[in-house]
Amino acid sequence: MIQLQKLKRCRTCTEDALAWLFAATTVYMIAYFSNHALRLLKLTFFVLVVSLLWNNLATSPAFSQTPQTQSGTRKVKSSMPPEYPELARKMKIEGIARVLLTVSSEGSVIKVKELGGNPVLVDALAQAAHKWKYESADHESEIEVRYEFVLKD
Repeated sequence: MIQLQKLKRCRTCTEDALAWLFAATTVYMIAYFSNHALRLLKLTFFVLVVSLLWNNLATSPAFSQTPQTQSGTRKVKSSMPPEYPELARKMKIEGIARVLLTVSSEGSVIKVKELGGNPVLVDALAQAAHKWKYESADHESEIEVRYEFVLKD
């Protein structure tokens, strides 16, 4: 009878110990994962801030004071400026759009690769650039175009 009571008491102690162990493990896991999640959140925030700063510096109006800048050796024969997209106008979106044009030897734009900027503005520039004509040359060439979209009051 005494051994049965000791056994019951030991079982109760064991259950209590397991309950405490489970509780302690749970608290430890919550603390560990929340600390890990906090570190991951800090890293994500840092990367977001750096990318926003980089984007603002890379597309700052100080880099392009003219409405359109082209890097390449061929001269434009005809180019209509892109229309300001209605969506961008309503949302008051401004900025620089960059595209890379592949111009055939005859002078027509055969390919437009989007390089950067707000997608709505870049799309407007790409649509306009497809209609542009350049001077003829003996080979295909690539020309980078930067266009600054600015709302006028």
